[in-house]
Amino acid sequence: MSEQAQISAQISPATKEQLDRFTERLGLKKNYVVEQALLYFMEARRELPDEALIPTRIVLEDAAFERVAQLLEAPPAPTRALRELMRGRKR
Repeated sequence: MSEQAQISAQISPATKEQLDRFTERLGLKKNYVVEQALLYFMEARRELPDEALIPTRIVLEDAAFERVAQLLEAPPAPTRALRELMRGRKR
């Protein structure tokens, strides 16, 4: 008989609902999905530099949020440096 350990975690109701639907749709056990997700996450953290991981939530002050929204609605033209970067040219 294999050894098992139990963990406990608080998650949002929305995440639990997504997990429930996901496991039901694919016919998977929640234990398996949670363990695999943890293993993938820990492996990614070991292999990727911190800069590669983008936070899932960014908190902005009202003024900064308004500025971001304005830039998304009317983005500035790309600079020469950006165009060169996208073409793979080094400066």
